[in-house]
Amino acid sequence: MLREAILQALDGGRTAHQLVERIQRRWWAHGYARDLAEGQLTSAVGVAVALVRPSVDCPDPMCEDGVTLHLGDGCPKCDQRRTDRRRGQVPALREKRPAPQWWECEGQGCMASGKGHRPAGGLCWQCQERVEEAAAQTAVQRVSATLAAETEAAEEAARLRQTIRWARMLDEAYTEHAERGGTAQELAEAQRQAEADAEKVRILREQLLREHPELAAYAQGQT
Repeated sequence: MLREAILQALDGGRTAHQLVERIQRRWWAHGYARDLAEGQLTSAVGVAVALVRPSVDCPDPMCEDGVTLHLGDGCPKCDQRRTDRRRGQVPALREKRPAPQWWECEGQGCMASGKGHRPAGGLCWQCQERVEEAAAQTAVQRVSATLAAETEAAEEAARLRQTIRWARMLDEAYTEHAERGGTAQELAEAQRQAEADAEKVRILREQLLREHPELAAYAQGQT
């Protein structure tokens, strides 16, 4: 009951500091201090509720026990109310606002609840923080995986480039050897060796292209 009264007072547009001032003022002005000294307080909870709950006597929501908050002067509507009472007229009461509704967090396994406007996602602030943190971690993992894949592709491209360069060097060496006038047997052996090396290069290139088809365009540019 006391918690409801405090939440209602805060929902009515009062700050915590203003609520403290209300409690201190009513404690003395309404005679609760005297009743406590005389041993006449029978319900501590009832007194606490009376100290914090909003006043419903004045229709002006800025009225705080007969004083207009933003002006600091006596409330004219309360003055008029007292005049009407002396004349036997019934004063108007403050319009009662709809009571704030309780809502429960929709997070899995979460037992948190709140009062007032339901969050857009239906989650309390703790569950919302956990969802945002999980999304951030997923994004970091996705970026890390992308960088790792790009690094691996770059390494494979470097291997293919080195293989092609090595094949060119072998071709140039065999050509130079043939131009120097070696024997027919040496030329035949060199030719067989060149063909064997060329076959190894071809097999390695096909293997790399099967594993990394994205290097096909690069390999064609190197042939």
